[in-house]
Amino acid sequence: MTELGRIEGGVETPMRDGVLLRGDLWRPASPAPVVVFRTPYGRRQISSDTLQPQHCLAGGFAALVQDTRGRFDSDGEWQAVMWEQEAEDTYDTVEWAAAQPWCDGNVFLAGTSYLGIVAWLGAAERPPHLRGIAPAMTTGAAADLRDTGGALRLDHLVGWLAYMAADWLGRQSPDTDPALAAKVASLIHGPERAMRRLPLADMPELDLPGFPIRIGDLLGGRVRALPDWDPAAVEVPVLSVTGWYDVYAGATIRGHLEMRRLRPDLRHELIVGPWAHTGALSHLQGEVNFGVAASAAAARLPARHLEFFRRCLDGPGGSDPVLYFLMGADEWRTAEQWPPADVAGHVLHLTGPAVPGRTPGRLTAVPDTASPAAPDGYVHDPADPVPSRGGRVLHLGRLTPGPLDLSRTAARPDVLLYLGDALTEDIDVVGRVRLRLGFATDAADADVMARLVDHLPDGRLLPVCEGVVRLSHRDGPDTPVPRGEPVRLEIDLGHTAQRFRAGHRIGLMLSSSNFPHYDRNQGNGEPPATAGPGTPSDHSVHYGTSVLILGEGAER
Repeated sequence: MTELGRIEGGVETPMRDGVLLRGDLWRPASPAPVVVFRTPYGRRQISSDTLQPQHCLAGGFAALVQDTRGRFDSDGEWQAVMWEQEAEDTYDTVEWAAAQPWCDGNVFLAGTSYLGIVAWLGAAERPPHLRGIAPAMTTGAAADLRDTGGALRLDHLVGWLAYMAADWLGRQSPDTDPALAAKVASLIHGPERAMRRLPLADMPELDLPGFPIRIGDLLGGRVRALPDWDPAAVEVPVLSVTGWYDVYAGATIRGHLEMRRLRPDLRHELIVGPWAHTGALSHLQGEVNFGVAASAAAARLPARHLEFFRRCLDGPGGSDPVLYFLMGADEWRTAEQWPPADVAGHVLHLTGPAVPGRTPGRLTAVPDTASPAAPDGYVHDPADPVPSRGGRVLHLGRLTPGPLDLSRTAARPDVLLYLGDALTEDIDVVGRVRLRLGFATDAADADVMARLVDHLPDGRLLPVCEGVVRLSHRDGPDTPVPRGEPVRLEIDLGHTAQRFRAGHRIGLMLSSSNFPHYDRNQGNGEPPATAGPGTPSDHSVHYGTSVLILGEGAER
């Protein structure tokens, strides 16, 4: 039997300031390219289906899985947010690994979410021996602000901070006050109660003496939850991986497009499956079985990573650089670019009347100009928000991502639904989705949540993609909101690849809340972290210029 290699635990990597970071090394018998994973979650806990160290070893690569500074076995001081330090440590790790006898001088960076962000940060430092990166499901501060339209990913922020607080408490002395642990446990097991209290900055479950970050600083923007980097500084090929129900799908795809624009001389690749932001990239998402071929394992996702790394070393040849899953058809497609050059776009006009929670409005290919329609309205009550269900949410709290039936949500009196006619033939929506909307509110501020949905013949409404705009951020922070006057909004719903089958109907859902995925806009114009309770407000949708643009081409 041939031995694949060996695993060495506790390998020490010195940083420029003398701090030692520790990791596990998976290495073949002979010097080989090495894939570096840097994680704050425990180097022996990597379970993402994108790529794992055992895949690297089986494919002839070495893998170094390292605890980041101050985490688990690594020395140094951990801070909840230390992006500049992560960039430096990643650079140092790459260059140290390249000089080791078990490495042939070629290094790659890979990982999902935080690990992928660290890969971007390290690549932007231009380590000389870095040959390529494979970041999965990533975003930056500016990209996430664009995707959230000025709203806060409340459940995301609180959930992540709660798990960091639990880990921090567990690493304290054995005589840590058990009352503190009980506070954090209550937040993990019942987060919505804490997120409903106002103001949000006063969250006693996270008032932990000595914990290095305060929820108010995070929600108020005084601490950067996400970093930014200069994509022009990334001078190596990039394999971007995401899923259609990933919270960072839009940012990941735009990052791929930006690298293609900045460095067309390099081979930048994109893989998008029907997955959410989870470690297990299964063919089962939400309440839909996309077929066994939809899983990361069936799609050979780890092997595709290694094939990409080999192309980085041997030359840019190989298959088409874009691999995407067409939902509804439930099959993988390849393309030379994203969006594919041969896809067709569709424009649908919103037409009323729509009665919230009862009678849908219409989506029509030709605008209805016979008579001007009065605006459709609904009342938004921040004390009774539309509950988050499915779609592009994170599962750190109690939310479930993916395609879940929204028909009960559409029956609420604060939700508008617009439906096209039953399709007589299949229609593919591939690419970017946007909504141009005339909207008015009598409040000092308001949100608009837009969801593209697939209306099935059995009455179910399954989410496809979504977007949000906070009116006070529609043209940048602190944009004035004229009370009672319609404003024109541009809502980016991100990218998708969805086949709407014959007999189905294309749908659009509009509301002003999606809680606790996003914070509740209280409508009083106060900052989210310190806002007090708001009051119900009247919102209205105006026709004439309100159109849904499906399957648009590459962004400019």
